[in-house]
Amino acid sequence: MSRTIYLISDAHLGAGSPEQEARKLRMLAALFRRVADEKASLAVLGDLFDFWFEYRSVVQIEHLEAVRLLEDLRSRGCRISMVAGNHDFWLGDFIRRRLGIEVAMDRLVVEQDGRRVLLAHGDGLGPGDLGYKLLKAVLRFPANIWLYRLLHPDLGIPLAKWFSRISRDHFTKDRCLKGDPLWQAAREKFRQGFDAVVLGHVHLPSLRQEEGKTYCNLGDFITHFTYGRLRGGMLTLERMEEDITT
Repeated sequence: MSRTIYLISDAHLGAGSPEQEARKLRMLAALFRRVADEKASLAVLGDLFDFWFEYRSVVQIEHLEAVRLLEDLRSRGCRISMVAGNHDFWLGDFIRRRLGIEVAMDRLVVEQDGRRVLLAHGDGLGPGDLGYKLLKAVLRFPANIWLYRLLHPDLGIPLAKWFSRISRDHFTKDRCLKGDPLWQAAREKFRQGFDAVVLGHVHLPSLRQEEGKTYCNLGDFITHFTYGRLRGGMLTLERMEEDITT
């Protein structure tokens, strides 16, 4: 990756009203222009889409503009990496081959200036969640993905959207009420030798330091429009501001 990496998570494209979705796409386009102008890299740490499933010959029409933005960013020579989240973990050949995006199912590890940085979505890292961890393994099992693809998209996509809404209500609202449970998970990663941990999932932007180690939660690209910036092993947490004149 380049010396500068922009990091985002949790846009949940497709989950909001038409006005909300249009705003998300405007903000993403502005951020992508910033990435391209700096010749930086982009790492998406999960849940860019509220639901993404690759049928062999079907792409969800509501995601065509996001696909165009990603394709344009790649065409400008920017490297893009994507870590699967709990809403978009059925990332497949279209993302990898057609868009040229590096896909990691669980995590990425970056080393800059002697600092090891863990990049992950964060689902399943906190305490508990045994039921979800089992469900995650079931949903990612190749045979189950093949079986789901047998459903016609007009049935499979609405069904998955319904499940995504239930998942979002449970995992996001409940965790936000209890605070960020991923801080302790990050501290465990510090003990494993990581100098910095960047996560998403809980939609709560934060940047914390402990004994020279850094934990960053990216927040979301729904209401906070926060993103991370990694350069020289150092992390900053920043916020996009919408230019109302555009």
